[in-house]
Amino acid sequence: MKIISLSGVIFFMVLLLSLQAIADDANVEYKVKAGYLYNFTKFITWPENESETFNLCIVGEDPFGDLIDPIEQRTAFGRPIKLFRFNNLNKEQHCHILFISASIKDNNMLKSMLAIQETNKSLTVGESKEFAAQGGMIGFVNRQGKIKLQINLKMLQQSDLKISAKLLEVAELVGEGSND
Repeated sequence: MKIISLSGVIFFMVLLLSLQAIADDANVEYKVKAGYLYNFTKFITWPENESETFNLCIVGEDPFGDLIDPIEQRTAFGRPIKLFRFNNLNKEQHCHILFISASIKDNNMLKSMLAIQETNKSLTVGESKEFAAQGGMIGFVNRQGKIKLQINLKMLQQSDLKISAKLLEVAELVGEGSND
């Protein structure tokens, strides 16, 4: 019979608690991001279209898991919100909001996705470093444990999307035409 030392048990408990804290931090981060994605529907206006649903698409590895699923119980602009998850994106997929996960690391793939969605009048949101500066519309950045927004106003102005001044007040402007 092997006797486990007290220091080994304490180390194991500290390790478990650390992993739980990390998981809790990730859950909080993605709950906040999911909340932002929904609230963008209140501060951004899309051009009229014939879609029966308001489509929120996640491309790449889904960092939300089931944390974002309750969004499908809500509506936007009088239409039910429908959640889609894709590994890749093509021109036929219409997304009102396109969330590009940090798992998309290939710049050419990212630029291709942004170009596709530009013609579809999609709000492009991402979480990779420099997302907004690279041509995305809204980037999530984590600063000292808080989720902040970076907005590429030039990209928004080139689309038919209209953004509320209230959203601009809480964001950092990046890209051409900003004061970065």
